[in-house]
Amino acid sequence: MSAATRLRRLDENAEIVVPARCPHVSYANCGLPYHIGKVIERREDLLLQTSSSLAARLAPDVRTRHEAQDVGTQAPAGPAQRP
Repeated sequence: MSAATRLRRLDENAEIVVPARCPHVSYANCGLPYHIGKVIERREDLLLQTSSSLAARLAPDVRTRHEAQDVGTQAPAGPAQRP
């Protein structure tokens, strides 16, 4: 997510696609030990961003339950094709 944020700062017109393996796009990793230790009881309290709050801030194409298998290093010759 930090790469998407940085890219948006550098280019407000960039097409940003964010694959997220799980249904949550951003959560507090540093809070996981507190959740496991029951200091933070609700897992939802670790969530920082939802797809909609992220879209309002960065306008990325967030694809939850997707995994990147490869990252191309050259721009495509034509418009990107979606499955």
